[in-house]
Order: sequence, then C-alpha cells, then structure tokens
Amino acid sequence: MPAAASQRQPEPLAWFGTADGQRLLAAEQPRIASLLAAKAAAPTLWLHPGAGAGVSVVAAGLALQASGGGFDGPLRCGPSLPLASDSFSAVVVQHVPENGARGVLAECARVLEPGGRLWLFTLNPVSPYRLRWRRTGLSVRNPGRWRRLLQQAGLDCEAHPPQWLGPAWRNDGRAPDMMRAVCLLQADKRGPDLILSPARPPRWQPDAVPA
Repeated sequence: MPAAASQRQPEPLAWFGTADGQRLLAAEQPRIASLLAAKAAAPTLWLHPGAGAGVSVVAAGLALQASGGGFDGPLRCGPSLPLASDSFSAVVVQHVPENGARGVLAECARVLEPGGRLWLFTLNPVSPYRLRWRRTGLSVRNPGRWRRLLQQAGLDCEAHPPQWLGPAWRNDGRAPDMMRAVCLLQADKRGPDLILSPARPPRWQPDAVPA
C-alpha cells in the first residue's frame, strides 16, 4: 500500500540550507561579522536561520538559531525571549519567517537597550534571485512593510535608508543595487528624551558685586 502523502508544509527557513541559500548567507557573513565586531565590547544578540553558513566563524555575545517557531542554541525557547529588557546594545536579525515576525521584532526591541541598534536582513522580493526561493514556503515582505513593523515595535528607522547586498543572479557585477537578493534595514531604539529645565534669569542681589 503506497505511503500517504505528507500534508505538512515545508519549513520556511529550510531553503537557506540549499546551495542557493548558502550562497546568500555567505554573502551576508562579512557584513554581520563586522557589525557584531564593532559592538564586541557590549552584549550583542544574533538571531539566524542556521544552515551552517557563517555560524561557526561569526562571533556574537549570544547567537540563537530559529527552530520550530522558536529559537535554539545556548538556550532553547519559544518566540518570547527569556532575556532581560534593555540588555543588548546591538541585535542582528537574519531572515525571520514572516509568520510570527511581528512578535519576534517586538521581543528584539524589548531586549535592546535605549540607544541600541537593530539590523534586519530580509529577502528582496524584486530581485531576480527570488526565482531561486520560489515555491519553498518563504513568504517575503517588501522593505516598506518591514519598516512599518519595526516602527510598530517602537524602533526608529527614518534615518537609515535600506541597503542592498548579496547576489542578484549570475551577472552580479553589473546588477543594480536594488536588484540584489538581500535588503538590510537598520533601526534605533530611542532612549527617554532629556527634559531640560529652562534657564532662569539671575536674581539681582543688593550686596552683589557688579560685573
């Protein structure tokens, strides 16, 4: 009797374990390494899709791999991060699934300290490279929708325009930047605004020495 066909949907991030996905992750590795190295003196958090590319050579204060709707690594958890609020100076989020992305970004904003920065690596839906992840379960947002999610999480990305990196197809040397496979977004967590008391005019005192 033939085996019943599986109705289970493919794991969205499984594509990053393919040759095409590994090529994309390898292109991101130098940028992620430089971002985390610049913040090495302070706690950093890196959420990544696993799949091996760069995981063993990129240093982070805490690196967690997306797994089954949660994260795995030095600690295993669901979408909610069992980490103290305002505890990381930098957070790098590398390709979170669209399903649950709102909650993940909200958690990242919570653990990011005031004045800290979040970097979000996402797939570019207009890149020709999208044909390589077609029909793999990946659902890709455009940069404008990601920026709105970052803002809803309480982060400020107005001062940082999107950046583009990674492969485009085969003719990468001549491809326009916006055709590259990866969009990199940045957002800051603003601290409480400093409230300065208005300066009071000096009082005249009868026994004061005139200037």
